[in-house]
Amino acid sequence: MRISALLTISTVLFLLSQGAMAQTASDTPAGNTRELRRQDSEECLKLASEHNVLKRNQAEFVRTCMAERQGERRAAAKKEAVERRHQKRGMAAEEWEAIQKVRNQERREQLEKQTAKRAECNKQANEQKLRLKARRAFVKKCVAG
Repeated sequence: MRISALLTISTVLFLLSQGAMAQTASDTPAGNTRELRRQDSEECLKLASEHNVLKRNQAEFVRTCMAERQGERRAAAKKEAVERRHQKRGMAAEEWEAIQKVRNQERREQLEKQTAKRAECNKQANEQKLRLKARRAFVKKCVAG
């Protein structure tokens, strides 16, 4: 009897001291897992008292409550990571598209230059009235040089 009374008193004192610390800690963002677990524990204990959970069922209620909160936090972190990954992929796709556009533009300009040069070489071959075999050799040499 004395042991259970001592445990109850120590538990109440512990919870009160944690409650005072929670008020000061709630102003600062919780960064580490220990702090998050402590906050979850406090919130779940509050919920247990609000739902009038019996003392013998309180441990199980708090455990499931904390697991649910941690699961929600993990799901939110996972969703945020997926969104960041999609954003990075989208940015990479846009960058790739821009690179391809520049490459295509450069290739198009290069082809236009080659076409213009070939047309000029063909014009010169026409002026010289070259036959087929000599014409091909002349155009090939003209385009290459």
